Amino acid sequence: MQFAKLLKKMLEIATPVSHLFEDPANAKEIIKNSDCLEIRLKTANLNFEKEFLFHVDKDITLPWNKMFKDFFLKIIKKKKKLKLKTFKTNKSCEREKNLKKKIQLSGTIFSKKKMLFFAKKNIQWLKKNIKKDIKIGIENNNYYPEPAYNIITEGSFISEIVTKNKIFLLLDLAHAFITAYNKKINFDKYLNSLPLGRTIQIHLVSSKIKKFAKRKIAIDTHDLPSQKNFELVNKILKKYPSIQYLTIEYYKDTEKLIKSIKKLKNSIKEIN
Repeated sequence: MQFAKLLKKMLEIATPVSHLFEDPANAKEIIKNSDCLEIRLKTANLNFEKEFLFHVDKDITLPWNKMFKDFFLKIIKKKKKLKLKTFKTNKSCEREKNLKKKIQLSGTIFSKKKMLFFAKKNIQWLKKNIKKDIKIGIENNNYYPEPAYNIITEGSFISEIVTKNKIFLLLDLAHAFITAYNKKINFDKYLNSLPLGRTIQIHLVSSKIKKFAKRKIAIDTHDLPSQKNFELVNKILKKYPSIQYLTIEYYKDTEKLIKSIKKLKNSIKEIN
């Protein structure tokens, strides 16, 4: 009973504001079935009620210039109800070249020590420039067999950023599966290497395994979450009931998204 009360009080379905929201009818239906919304840089010009989360497509482990900082501050001044801001840990290089949705090294390559320094500096800037009650988090990225993904997908590296800077983890389960599969390590072992005790949000979708150059690679396709995804979420929630937000990162069809949100809500009820 105590766990059920805590879950009911804290856990919310936070849906990303995507291109689907550009249609007013779609936006209305998605909002109706969501507890709150997660805004993105690409859709920050749109305005809705309950925009509580801001997932920023920017590496917290790389240097931020004045142009980005000014742009970021301009957005958050307009978004008065934000409770959580999360950032990426995408790559270990200054610039990126995309090849079949995989990032290749380009520009300056940064060491672990340097990226930890940038993360600390950026987090200090954030804490100085945003409201004290707004939480900060980072998302675990997926690993592909390219040097750009070295270091940044290591559980110990992510844990060090989270614990030393006293921030939170946005746990992307698809990214965790992809990393474990492509590194050929046990999924549970990799998952437990992440700072799960500091998890504040979970992103969930399905990924796929495809063949590239005679090698099978797991890739992030943002497909609808499967029943196994829901079961894994329930397992994590039972162990870490302080998690506040669940997010389905699916952008292809409004009706299918809403149906999946309803399935997630029913799945959560089963653990009460």
